[in-house]
Amino acid sequence: MTVAIVTPVFEDQESFAELCRRLAESQRAAGEPFHVIAVDDGSLGAPPQLSAISGAGLSGEVLRLARNVGHQAAISIGLAHAAKLPNLSACVVMDSDGEDTPESIPNLLAAVHAPNVDIAVAQRAKRSETLSFKLFYAIYKRLFRLLTGQVLRFGNFMALSPAALMRVSGMYEASTHVAGAVVKARLRRADVPTDRGTRYAGQSRMNFPSLVLHGMRAVMVFADLVLTRMALALVGMAALVVLIVVGALIMKLAGYATPGWVTIVTGFALSLFVQTGLFTMITLIVSSLGRVDTPPRVRERALEYVAAIERTDAVQSLQARR
Repeated sequence: MTVAIVTPVFEDQESFAELCRRLAESQRAAGEPFHVIAVDDGSLGAPPQLSAISGAGLSGEVLRLARNVGHQAAISIGLAHAAKLPNLSACVVMDSDGEDTPESIPNLLAAVHAPNVDIAVAQRAKRSETLSFKLFYAIYKRLFRLLTGQVLRFGNFMALSPAALMRVSGMYEASTHVAGAVVKARLRRADVPTDRGTRYAGQSRMNFPSLVLHGMRAVMVFADLVLTRMALALVGMAALVVLIVVGALIMKLAGYATPGWVTIVTGFALSLFVQTGLFTMITLIVSSLGRVDTPPRVRERALEYVAAIERTDAVQSLQARR
């Protein structure tokens, strides 16, 4: 049995080479052979090299994408490819920059191999973010729960059982936000405390706008839940508008309202109601644009972005024997 390691790489050749060296060490600790699936997300200047995998004594493949599709879509393509591989005991998703540490993989694998567990996710036990990031992240978590009713406390570093791999790789939501798709898949989850590592080389390309977009993508996965809550808010707003208008009329008839006050209050309440209704309608239109392909078709569409596949000698010889 083999463990597939899916990692997206974009212009980070040096970090990927270091990751492969450390994966070789973790492979011995895990006691299971690793098969690296590096998804080259359209790199031009510093693409991941197949020699980094073979030089570390690992088997693996590099999927060269025809264009840059983004971090989450690249992961979903790697999952779709991993789902085709035989004799997998698990599939690990991790970043290639060093912040997801290979030393944590044995703990994730031990957790996902336990009974009644479909997926083991890395729960950050130690963070090194700035105070401003922690503040915005705390606000985001509360907004996310308010809009969706869900809790999202983990990222992309995870280990999936073969059954979980088949389910997540068949969800079109995975190309939008992998962690959000995992929550929506209702998998039995184990949280494994892990510390965040430091980058092997270079600087992170994740900035504040990118983080905001990433958070919005998580909300998009639960567009149906957001729409339901917006509809309930619209009903509540309609009831509030009726109460305000009735109250304003009663005060007018009782002689407590100044001239023009009823018109201002009623107009404000109605405009608020109309704005809420329009926002709900827009949410409905956006959510209706989601694809409803069957899982096999979702995987086929994801793999259409793969322009070329480079394999290590061990993988090529194995395929030749088949």
